[in-house]
Amino acid sequence: MLTWVAVQLEHDGIESDLAHRSGEALNRAGFDWASLRFVGRDVVLMGKAPEERDPDKALASLENVWGVRVASDRSELIDSVADYRWSVISPGSGPVRLAGNVPSEDARRELIDAARSAFPGSEVADEMRLARGSIDRRQWLTGAVFSVRSLSGLKRGEAELANLNLSIKGEAKSSAAYREIKAALATRRPAGVGLAHEDIALPIARPFVWSIKKSGSGIAVSGFAPSDEEREKLGARTKSLFSTMSISDRTDIAAGAPDGWGKAASIALEQLAQLRLGEASIADRELTFSGEAADEQIASAVKKTLKLQVPQNFRIIDQVRFAKPDIVVPGGGYVMGIVNEGASLDLVGMMPSEAARAALIDAVKARFPGRQLNDKSQVAPGAPDGWQQCVVAGLASLPRLKKGKSILTDRRLVVSGETDDYAASQSVPGDVKAAAGQTCETTTNIAFTGQLKTDLTWKATREANGMVTIGGEAPDDASRLRLVEIAQQLYAGSNVTDNMKIVGAASEPWSSAAHLGLEEMARLRNGEVTISGKELVIKGAAESEQVANDIRSVLSTDLPPGFKSRDEITIMSVDEKAADSCQTLMRQTTAKGTINFERAKADLTPDSTQTLKDLAQIANECPNFSIQIEGHTDAEGTDERNSRLADRRARAVADFLSLNGVDGRRLTTIGYGATRPIGDNSTDAGRAKNRRIEFTVRVN
Repeated sequence: MLTWVAVQLEHDGIESDLAHRSGEALNRAGFDWASLRFVGRDVVLMGKAPEERDPDKALASLENVWGVRVASDRSELIDSVADYRWSVISPGSGPVRLAGNVPSEDARRELIDAARSAFPGSEVADEMRLARGSIDRRQWLTGAVFSVRSLSGLKRGEAELANLNLSIKGEAKSSAAYREIKAALATRRPAGVGLAHEDIALPIARPFVWSIKKSGSGIAVSGFAPSDEEREKLGARTKSLFSTMSISDRTDIAAGAPDGWGKAASIALEQLAQLRLGEASIADRELTFSGEAADEQIASAVKKTLKLQVPQNFRIIDQVRFAKPDIVVPGGGYVMGIVNEGASLDLVGMMPSEAARAALIDAVKARFPGRQLNDKSQVAPGAPDGWQQCVVAGLASLPRLKKGKSILTDRRLVVSGETDDYAASQSVPGDVKAAAGQTCETTTNIAFTGQLKTDLTWKATREANGMVTIGGEAPDDASRLRLVEIAQQLYAGSNVTDNMKIVGAASEPWSSAAHLGLEEMARLRNGEVTISGKELVIKGAAESEQVANDIRSVLSTDLPPGFKSRDEITIMSVDEKAADSCQTLMRQTTAKGTINFERAKADLTPDSTQTLKDLAQIANECPNFSIQIEGHTDAEGTDERNSRLADRRARAVADFLSLNGVDGRRLTTIGYGATRPIGDNSTDAGRAKNRRIEFTVRVN
């Protein structure tokens, strides 16, 4: 009786002591998966073992613990998989995700610690599950840790281990990180781990710039090349062309080079070698080439080579100078010209007759009323055919310059000068060329001396019906045209309206910010992007929080230096997504089908019946939403008549849908007439596009 009482009193203490010592024994033996249940001195082994032999080994360890009487096994094995896969994903913003199969809890903890070390400050999402597979667990864990560490050099990326075969892809944070990851994958990959697929992209440079400058102190090269091979190739060519000069090469590598970049850079390099001094720079698809040639012949040859050999997708701005001879050189050709010195004007060179001289003087005075004119010309025969058109072409642009000259030498017209009107500096070259036509060859060299605007205000809007409108200020015509081109590509099939005006400003980095804004707005269902000064604001509705976060991430990392971003992005509700799907189905059905009316009437033609029945079926499958039916016409006829006709046609469609089971209370109509064209009203095809019915589905 005394023994029984003693056992009862010490029962809990005995179990606690045995559980503590048994747990320590299992942990020392590496069986952290195991859990124990004691009944007196008897122990039951539970948990999920990663290997088939582990339960027997664990039982042996328990039986060696002093005080344990009987050890029994009720453990299980973790699941076994034939295709052993594990992955790590770093999205750039948001948590780092670890997913797939992991062989043990120790391995799980080591991978989580490795992720936290590689991505300090980021949340680590553990989506891994225990599983067995035919892998070497040590090699596998080494490969998985290597994958996590490799991803730390990427802006965003993912890696996967399929058994012991590694696949990795993403965009490097920098060119140094790109080289480091490539070297690690090639030479420092863990033993036993194969490389199944690798797609590491260089960081994108926006804008993609490169420049080379030749001066008295030597050659200076900077910017980006698209690869180490291209960089080394250009470096070798630079050393060959400028072998007697000191060379400073500070180029790096990046993605984002336009097509034909290598050829454009090589030609610019070779032509720079023809000049005494100068500079060539590439910013995306714009090549600026300037410098001083020994004479006019060399300058002309350089310009011609640039024009003919640089790929056609590049815009070329050349400013090649040369030491010009006196305007009138005996035996040097037939020269006539007008020089605007600001306070006065000079008429110089030769005139074919007194009558021609008098007519030109009158023309100059008409262009410059009240300005002093000094006639320094002389009458001489030999004027080229068509000289009048060429001289007038040059004279027409001189009033737009603060100072300038227009010189015709035989059949070659050169207009040069300076202005503080940016629009004039951009348009004068084209105006001169257009006015001269094929009569003479034209060359212009207009220097802008004003202050470029730095605080542009710009806006792009994408409406629910797909219409895109771009307005506000643009730095130059090339930037304006490029923005319209990008919008037409991003919003294919939508009507893009250009309301921008040219104000005169540096194209970059503003253009890169505007391009990025258009690209990110395209990921929203509808929206608006504005740039005011150096702040970009984007608004609109995103399909999911992930899309919204992706847009925020891109804007935070890819905007040009100096720009900041702010967003007012909302997340679409389930009803809004459903309404959007219905609207998409109705617009696709309308685009593929036929909705026609009798000419100048609101009577539906028989070939419209099937399309309208299909639309009625779609509308009835979306019973919780209201539908606005929009009528549009071409521009023939008066605005009032077109508006009435568009409204009656929209009403005719609504009546048909009502007769085919659609609740009329859900339908509204509006006639826009010809106010929202999507085609050119000057062509038959464009007018046919404009005569249309559109549907907008909204949440009630």
